[in-house]
Amino acid sequence: MTRGIAAQRGARFAMLMLAVAALCAGCGREEPKPAAVTQPAAAAAIVRAPRPTATLAPNASCVTTACHATFAGAEFIHGPIASKACDACHAADTGGHVYPLKRPGNDTCTFCHNIIGRHEHQHKVVQQQGCIACHDPHVSRTKFLIKADSIQQLCGKCHDVPLKKFAHEPFAAGQCTLCHEPHESDVKRLLRGGSGSEHCLMCHTDMKKRMADTKHVHDPVKKDCLQCHSPHATDFPRELKASTEVTCLACHDDVKKQIAQAKVKHSAVHDGASCANCHDPHLSNGEHLLKGRMDNVCAACHVKPIRAADGRTIAAVAPSLLGKNLHGPIRAGDCSACHQAHGSENGSLLRQPFPESFYAPFDVQTYALCFTCHEKDLVLKQQTTTLTNFRDGSRNLHYVHVHQSEKGRTCKACHEIHGSDLPNHMANSVPFEGSTWAMPIRYERRSDGGRCSPGCHQSQTYSRSATTRPAGGGQQ
Repeated sequence: MTRGIAAQRGARFAMLMLAVAALCAGCGREEPKPAAVTQPAAAAAIVRAPRPTATLAPNASCVTTACHATFAGAEFIHGPIASKACDACHAADTGGHVYPLKRPGNDTCTFCHNIIGRHEHQHKVVQQQGCIACHDPHVSRTKFLIKADSIQQLCGKCHDVPLKKFAHEPFAAGQCTLCHEPHESDVKRLLRGGSGSEHCLMCHTDMKKRMADTKHVHDPVKKDCLQCHSPHATDFPRELKASTEVTCLACHDDVKKQIAQAKVKHSAVHDGASCANCHDPHLSNGEHLLKGRMDNVCAACHVKPIRAADGRTIAAVAPSLLGKNLHGPIRAGDCSACHQAHGSENGSLLRQPFPESFYAPFDVQTYALCFTCHEKDLVLKQQTTTLTNFRDGSRNLHYVHVHQSEKGRTCKACHEIHGSDLPNHMANSVPFEGSTWAMPIRYERRSDGGRCSPGCHQSQTYSRSATTRPAGGGQQ
């Protein structure tokens, strides 16, 4: 009986030793694939071998179902691992199952991957923490063996750039490496494609083509788009660093001062797209980066009556621009000859004083705007044969109408300021003082003078060749 028990114990011990030997042998060679089983795969637990203490056989594989099993099934596997060439990076076992790297630090990676040391600016994490700060040297679930589910997650571990209301499309899509080199670059911030605007034009090829074909290009567009735009995300449309008005005035101090001091504001400066209502922020064939010829830009809004902030109705200007006889600045398309687009001390955004009423006591300063182009003597001299054709003989009829101490007729009493179908941009009718009545002028041009019948008054005529004024004619 005793002898039988001893035999049984010896058999059990032998079986146990065989099992241990078989388990350890798993680190020495790749096991054959197990036969198909009927139960779910999840139910079969992986039996992991204990860390070996003895040196493995020369042809032993590191990747088995019991050792480093996850390496075999990973989505992305480092080439040496996939080739079962662990010794490409690791030296022989130094004891205790320790396989040191053959080369120190990044030298292990750069022995095969020539990615650093060639350009001026290196990614600090590569220099300070090494390649394995971002990459797994063996396997990963993400391309390039990165230690995250995406490039965006990986970069976000160090670079905390919040996603705001408006985001640059590559940034919103998590495509950091579309703009940045991950390892090194000759450009600061590890940018691809060059510095400043050169980098942005790498993708914005339409802008690059327009720059080559356009007369005027905004300096920031030529130098550095980041003067105005954020490359990642902002709370302002078009990834601007601030509102359009604030962005523009950050550089244009003279305009900023003019707007701040102006008594009469131009709503286009503040409303809607602000400065971009009239200007193209990037480039234009028009002066001052206007979106077109100045008169066309202005007419885009003033084609219809506009309700001003103070309750006034600003009459439509555009219809008068279709006339045959246009005021000189209008004919040249230069509204700024008379108006200050950003703000003014004078009504209607005029550059100089100009009477707003039908009647005005004469003062030469009242007509300062007109006298920036026209001779003052036009209303200062009673007699002339050269200053104007509006004369009866040598009697200056501009003087007669305007040079009055109380009810001097202002320019707008007879003229359409912008233009009309009549010669000398004479008006067909004008708003009479203090009323909504459009008083007819009934102007008629004649070869040697003219005739008009304003309102309810009798007709008045004038002749430049007259030596004496006919009775009842040529009176004010």
